[in-house]
Amino acid sequence: MTNAKTLSVSIASEIENIIIEGSLKPGDRIPNEQELMETYHTSRSTIREAIKSLVSRGTLEIRRGKGTFVCQLPGMTDDPLGLNFLGIDNLNPYLYEARLIFEPEICGLSAKRATDQEIRILQKLSDSIDELDKDLHGQETEIQVIQQLHEKDKAFHMMLCRTCHNPVLERMMPIIIRSISVIYDPITFKNRLTSKPRRSTHDKICKAISAHNAELAKELMYQHLYNAMDFNY
Repeated sequence: MTNAKTLSVSIASEIENIIIEGSLKPGDRIPNEQELMETYHTSRSTIREAIKSLVSRGTLEIRRGKGTFVCQLPGMTDDPLGLNFLGIDNLNPYLYEARLIFEPEICGLSAKRATDQEIRILQKLSDSIDELDKDLHGQETEIQVIQQLHEKDKAFHMMLCRTCHNPVLERMMPIIIRSISVIYDPITFKNRLTSKPRRSTHDKICKAISAHNAELAKELMYQHLYNAMDFNY
């Protein structure tokens, strides 16, 4: 390994440690190339190599015209579980099985640990889902409505992961939820809609969490995911 390569690895490690220590937080913009060159007394190419390494590891992201920022989930790559390499055409049933194992328990933890502010955010997302449900009109439903509904549902479950206040689950579950989102097909969802009003359980889940009823929250989430799996697959 050349001296320049060794130095870029060392600089990448130092920047990573600053993030781990909390001096740079998710979403923060890191110093520009010139500032980093002056801080570490090295060349532009060495700094770029260090940044490139951190970007490839999912620690930093480059926003064109804005700079380089700490990722929202530092260290998380697009496919950390290697799901794309499993060679399975339809992973969704397996992803839902995994969610059935984990998310009810996450709901139970949320009922014990969620703050009042977090519950308000969950309730707001739930209300948005209920409003979008009113715009579902069977086969006549607009694709845009279905896509908005999917995004709100994803946001609800992502937020739920945060409210359990378990740092491992907070990082693990979004991988599964995002994987479902990548292969989600709004056309298939639309084709399975009927004119019968859809009954969302998000509001009931919110109320159980707000009431700190862990067992009810777990039961409702299990029913919610089982019904979703049955509807979609």
